[in-house]
Amino acid sequence: MKKITLLILLITSQILMCSAQNKYEKGMSEALQLWGNNKPMEAIALFERIAANENDNWLPNYYIGLISATEVLSGRVKERASSLLDKAQINLDKAKKISSNNSELLCLQARINTAWVTLDPMNNGQKLSATIIADYRKAILLNENNPRPLYLLAEYQIHMCKWFGNDTKPFYEMIKTSLKKFDNFKAPSVFYPNWGKERASLLLKAQDEN
Repeated sequence: MKKITLLILLITSQILMCSAQNKYEKGMSEALQLWGNNKPMEAIALFERIAANENDNWLPNYYIGLISATEVLSGRVKERASSLLDKAQINLDKAKKISSNNSELLCLQARINTAWVTLDPMNNGQKLSATIIADYRKAILLNENNPRPLYLLAEYQIHMCKWFGNDTKPFYEMIKTSLKKFDNFKAPSVFYPNWGKERASLLLKAQDEN
């Protein structure tokens, strides 16, 4: 009888674990689909609900930060840009507490700071550019197989060079290298960040057409 009771308990716990995992996967898929369907605020709201139940998982907070920063960088939300970037930073800080020395989180920090620069280039560019570049370089060192920090660093420095009238060619070479890394990159889990290749390809194509 004790063995049967133990077996039932084990089976029940496995069912509950599978149910929780499926609920997480379903929620993450739905949130990403909302973002893909140009419903960023709805996606953020769903990621917030997921994050509330995933205290040891950095990914929901990461996506809240990524979507918020991306919306600001798109230039579509000027009236609420500051509040979105504040939200992005709060959730990034939560993610950092769960996963330290994370290459993807350093990229997100640099993206958030880049968004602040776009809001006030003259003041924030001077204050944040060195930090942005340093975060991307650290992200590269933490995971040399990650293509994102290399391409993002190159893109940021291309914009800087165009602003100051400097040569951009070395940074397009960095993008070529990042594309090779994208081809070989294997995401360790289904919801792990796996974006950037299309944008990197477009940047290189635009340079070739000039």
